[in-house]
Amino acid sequence: MGVQKKKLAFEQWMKIAGIAVALLVFAAIYTMPTPVALTLQGKSALAIFGMVFVLWVSQAIPTYASALLAIVMLSITGGWTQKEALGVFGQDVIWLMLAAFVITSGMEKSGVAKRLALFIVSKFGTTAKKALIALGIVNLLLSFIVPSTTARAAMLLPICMMILQVYQAVPGESNFGKQLMIQEIHFNNITTSGILTATAGQIMAVGYILDMTGMDVTWGDWLVASMPIAILTLVCSFVIGQLMFPCEMKTPPATSGKSAKDALGEELKALGKMTGTEIRAIIIFAITVFLWATDGNHLGLFGFQVSLVMVAILAALLFYLPYIGVLNWKETKIPWDLMVFSCGAYAAGLALDGSGAASFLLNGIFDKFDLQALPQFALFMIVMFIASFSHLVFTSKTVRVVILIPAIILIAQKVGVNPMLLALPASFTICDSITLPPHCKPNLIFYSTGYFTVKDQFVYGMLVLVCKWLLFGVAYFTWFRIIGLV
Repeated sequence: MGVQKKKLAFEQWMKIAGIAVALLVFAAIYTMPTPVALTLQGKSALAIFGMVFVLWVSQAIPTYASALLAIVMLSITGGWTQKEALGVFGQDVIWLMLAAFVITSGMEKSGVAKRLALFIVSKFGTTAKKALIALGIVNLLLSFIVPSTTARAAMLLPICMMILQVYQAVPGESNFGKQLMIQEIHFNNITTSGILTATAGQIMAVGYILDMTGMDVTWGDWLVASMPIAILTLVCSFVIGQLMFPCEMKTPPATSGKSAKDALGEELKALGKMTGTEIRAIIIFAITVFLWATDGNHLGLFGFQVSLVMVAILAALLFYLPYIGVLNWKETKIPWDLMVFSCGAYAAGLALDGSGAASFLLNGIFDKFDLQALPQFALFMIVMFIASFSHLVFTSKTVRVVILIPAIILIAQKVGVNPMLLALPASFTICDSITLPPHCKPNLIFYSTGYFTVKDQFVYGMLVLVCKWLLFGVAYFTWFRIIGLV
């Protein structure tokens, strides 16, 4: 009881202090003299981002309220135009989230998600740790078949939700729920870093390396150099998650005096044969996965391209159609409060990019160091740190690539270091966007479930990325030497 009172007192203090600190951050940035390299628009966007960041972490006000505050302040201060700020509600990521929750609702109502979740848990996840490992391995294997992080998030969301229901994990309270959902974000993004073709940003980075240095990086070269670091990072993620969020249960709750394994097995058996509703849901889901997995071949297959978002909306449509689907609007579970947060958070991040404030911050960091005077290893570690943690100010992977990779290649050439040594490992950090919900679409999808807070994700993600940064340091003296990068 005493511990609970202390926790409540700390949370209350955080809320009060959070508002004060947020206002101070906004005032300090907004009233400071505008640097030559920063526009007034950029200064406004930076002040608002700093303010809402403090509010997100401290949870001083509800996240949806801070999102609405960001949209209002961007318009009032000139950080972004009203049309642009409100236009975020039409961004593809918002529609993707909406469609993902329709798909999840359809899979859940049909019973397919429950059947699949019971199968995974009863066969491979009879304990909480095993369930986490099983889902992580599924995500890793899927990354080779469905390279899109967003598509994998939408695919795995209904399974994750149903597994948490099997474990009776309460959103916002269950440590198991927190670790599972945030771990899926980590596996989603970090496994992508091991596969060159898994995101357009990485392909762009390799293109810059080829154009500016004449050095070609093949799919196999990338896999060999990056995947070991990705896998070790995911191991660190699992260990850190176990320490931060010790599971409140080792196994799913037992029923009728039976072991969890027996109870789950009987529950799975009791579902019987698949119903017509389940079969329709599976067909819709299979069509969705096929279209996501063949994303790069649509023109050859159909003569036209269907985007990732349109595939998700098509799936949502199929779930609603009479005689084909299994769902109606009232049965759809959409967390509108978290959808509003996603819009506001995305607007704050996009304004930071679009106003040039993010570029200003990055250039300022590079200018602080006398790079030519540094030993090669120190230069390597500084560049890797900046490359990884620059995602805190850039919401777009593409923008990060455009700004970072050419700059890093020029720095390497200027100081006489092999450009591949700096540019290729820096490219492995393009998907390190795991610390805040608006930094990439999978983050928003999993955050919208309500199982974890912004602070949970931020602290967990920062610790994992520090481990990845240290792994880069170890690889410099070991793996990168073995493969000839150093």
